[in-house]
Amino acid sequence: MHTTSDLLNQAIQLRIAELYCLAERHFLKRFKRPAVLLNLRGQTAGQAWPERNLLRLNRVLLEENQQHFLKHTLGHEVAHLIAENVYGRKIRPHGREWKFVMEQVFSLPANRTHSYNTRHSARRPFAYRCQCPDKTIHLSAIRHNRALRGTVYQCVSCKSPLRFETTA
Repeated sequence: MHTTSDLLNQAIQLRIAELYCLAERHFLKRFKRPAVLLNLRGQTAGQAWPERNLLRLNRVLLEENQQHFLKHTLGHEVAHLIAENVYGRKIRPHGREWKFVMEQVFSLPANRTHSYNTRHSARRPFAYRCQCPDKTIHLSAIRHNRALRGTVYQCVSCKSPLRFETTA
């Protein structure tokens, strides 16, 4: 019997194989398949580490957005690996080489960011208040730490500085 985790891993490997076949057909070259880790947290959906031939994926965002994630996010991250493998290390992360792989090789839109709901994947959202009534604004751990070091964030509505309230 297959677990949900097994099925997800199979879907990931199948999609990676599909993307690599497209790249190999286009560039007439074989590429080594990457290792995959499902250990990314927070708001980031995926990361490509070309120097390690590694993909890190956010399991929560994958589970919540499976079809779109497998098609677009995995395509986005694999395009980073392929682009650097073909064009070298000095290319820009979302430059013309990456964009070419996305659009011409994978037939995907070259979107740099996702629009997934990250409510369940955010590691530690920090609650802040402004002067708006009954409004709470959650900052990521990175922004919260920046605020502790002096960065001032403002409410887009009332323009008042955000004040730390508590962890959510």
